[in-house]
Amino acid sequence: MGKAKQRSFARARNSYKKYDMTREQAVDFVVSELIINNNYDNAKEFIMLFGLTADELGEAGLSYEHLRSLGRIIK
Repeated sequence: MGKAKQRSFARARNSYKKYDMTREQAVDFVVSELIINNNYDNAKEFIMLFGLTADELGEAGLSYEHLRSLGRIIK
């Protein structure tokens, strides 16, 4: 097994919080991370993990400016 795959497995083992969430909780988490904490790294990670769309995030209360700033990550 390569080093990159070993790191990926180690990260997955250590980040159990992501896998206990439902899709609705992930949307709420992304919106709160962007609006309140301005933490784009965590938000991008959850968007890619759950495959969230711009419609879902917009309905949850994310502004147009935040959606545009995420660019190519959002489908």
